[in-house]
This record gives sequence, structure tokens and C-alpha cells, in this order.
Amino acid sequence: MKMIKTLSLAICACAMVAQAQVKGTEPQQLMEADRAFDLAVSVGGATAWASYFAPNGSMLGDTLPPILGRESIQKAMALSFADSTFSLRWWPTRAEMLIPGVIGYTVGRYNRYKADSTGTLRHETGTYATVWKKQPDGSWKIVLDTGEEDKN
Repeated sequence: MKMIKTLSLAICACAMVAQAQVKGTEPQQLMEADRAFDLAVSVGGATAWASYFAPNGSMLGDTLPPILGRESIQKAMALSFADSTFSLRWWPTRAEMLIPGVIGYTVGRYNRYKADSTGTLRHETGTYATVWKKQPDGSWKIVLDTGEEDKN
């Protein structure tokens, strides 16, 4: 009986360590998902952008009302990516879990280039926050994305 208790305790301890290790990697998974998101968008534009959002995802902009749903997000971003001078790249600097295994966020910095109304190429920098939710298939999808341009 003592051996069964010891074995049971060992199994429980191993399971707890394994669970902690999986949860401990989730912030890294979000960092990797965010980096993959940036790379995919640099090649695939608005279609790639929208593909990283959950069906009920939303975007908040500086001056626009919230954009809700993957289809609306793709349409909104297609306008930006249709401009041949537009470029957006970003890199996450931090990731944390809000509810381990369910929801977390990344924050980071971005560079955006686009021509203004006079045709002059503008370089804008800023900070963003992205909230990710784990999907039933195990992937991480965006449920909220927002950013703020640096004030000079």
C-alpha cells in the first residue's frame, strides 16, 4: 500500500510539473504566434492579417469605431494594403497569460510607412497590444488588436 501511495504521489508530482511546463511555454507560444503573424502579413497583406483573427475578433483604431468580425477586418485592412506605399511591420516585446491555457496578450512596437496626401512617404512608430485566445484546435487567434502611434 505504501508503494502505491508513493507511486501515486510521484505520478501526481510529474503531472503537476508537466502541466506547469506547458503553461510556462504559453507566453513563448504567443510571442512566436505574434512573430509569425508579422511575417505572414508582410507577404500576404490583408488576407493574412484577417486569417490570424478569431471569427469574433475586433480591432480598435485611433479614430475609427471598432471593427468587428474577420470579414470586416479584412475589408478594412484591404484599403490600407491596396496602397503600394503602405508597409506595416511589428515585433512583440512581452507576452503574458491572463488565464493560462485560455487567453493572453502580447505588446510590442511597430513601424508603419505610407504616403501622405502630398505623396511624401511618412514613417510612423507606435505601440500595440494584441489579445489572443486559444481556439478549440489548439491554435492562438486574435480577439482584440489595438495600437497607438507615438506622439512626437
